[in-house]
Amino acid sequence: MGDTYKLTTLVGESPGGIQEAVSEALTTSASKVHGHSWAQVKDIRVNLGADGQVELWQVEVEVAFKVDA
Repeated sequence: MGDTYKLTTLVGESPGGIQEAVSEALTTSASKVHGHSWAQVKDIRVNLGADGQVELWQVEVEVAFKVDA
């Protein structure tokens, strides 16, 4: 018999880059729920400062959680 998963969208932010923003989203989520199975980055955005430079990276991450039987 197969497994069942729930999909949730998370948004992570970091001034340090895309990988840090993804890690922030997944680490925060993992502290609240269990059973992360896979994740997919769906969107990448940046916030720009007054000087036009990147101040903050923001990623939208879709995460699948295994539903307990």
